[in-house]
Amino acid sequence: MILRAWHPDDVVASAGLWNQLGPSKYAISPELLKAKTFDHPTFSPEASFAIEDAGEIQGFIAIKSSPVPGLYLGADFPRVHLNSLAFRSAEAGALLMDAAKQAVSGRGAILFGQDSGHFFPGVPEEATHLMSFLESQGFLREGEYPAHDLEHDLAEYAPPRGSLDPLDQAGVRLLRCTPNDEEALEEFLIREFPGRWHYDTVIHKCRHQDEHGDVFALYVGDSVEGFAYTQSWETTKEPVAGCVWAQDLGENWGGLGPIGVSQRVRGKKFGGAVLAGALDELRKAGVRRCIIDWTSLVDFYNKYGFQVNRRYWTYRHPGT
Repeated sequence: MILRAWHPDDVVASAGLWNQLGPSKYAISPELLKAKTFDHPTFSPEASFAIEDAGEIQGFIAIKSSPVPGLYLGADFPRVHLNSLAFRSAEAGALLMDAAKQAVSGRGAILFGQDSGHFFPGVPEEATHLMSFLESQGFLREGEYPAHDLEHDLAEYAPPRGSLDPLDQAGVRLLRCTPNDEEALEEFLIREFPGRWHYDTVIHKCRHQDEHGDVFALYVGDSVEGFAYTQSWETTKEPVAGCVWAQDLGENWGGLGPIGVSQRVRGKKFGGAVLAGALDELRKAGVRRCIIDWTSLVDFYNKYGFQVNRRYWTYRHPGT
């Protein structure tokens, strides 16, 4: 077996290996793998490797850095991210991991997933072989509870009775954003949700992809006081978050989240109104199987018809 740098020419074979070895509901396309790695600004080519034997890819590992300080909640410790990994044998996996660890030595902890432009919030619960492998490589499981992806067929969705009532108040509007709303939306996110939601929502979705209409803004008077980030098969150029599993979601897929309201309006049922209103708009646009990803609020989303379909466990290596 030959260990070497992972190259864009390896993407088709690497995606095929991923899809062959992993559960079918985590299947991806070569185009999406390339978008989340080689084409992403946080990709670390110097720490990403492939294993080949007789000209055939036997494994690969993709590493990404954290894009900006303060992107993540909690302690802002130095970290890199293991974006994706697949291998045919434990020997190949160990060679890939050893090479990646050496390449990122001194850069902090290694998290599985959770990168900007991620596939995984953590290790899927079905991937018991991967959990065992990571544990053998010094990774530790963190947290008592997993993160969840929930799904619902919006053909069966109707806003719960009374959920949209807060939107009937004078001066209250829930609307799809245009470029004219970007400044007010960014002010809101910096004020209420600095870090990842600001970076990945406004900058990536609006400025980089020109998909303002996928973001709903809650105006109370002239001020944005809430938002909902959505995606759909028809409007989204590059799926992010849970919508990376679009192959499993099927035709007319969609996604919702993150979603939030300001401190100023909490406790007045605006959060439920934003959620119900955005989901109803997705339904009207033809979205069927809709995903809400990377959340612990299972009971809350159950009220809107969503059921758990994926669970992920956080794994972290302390670094070297």
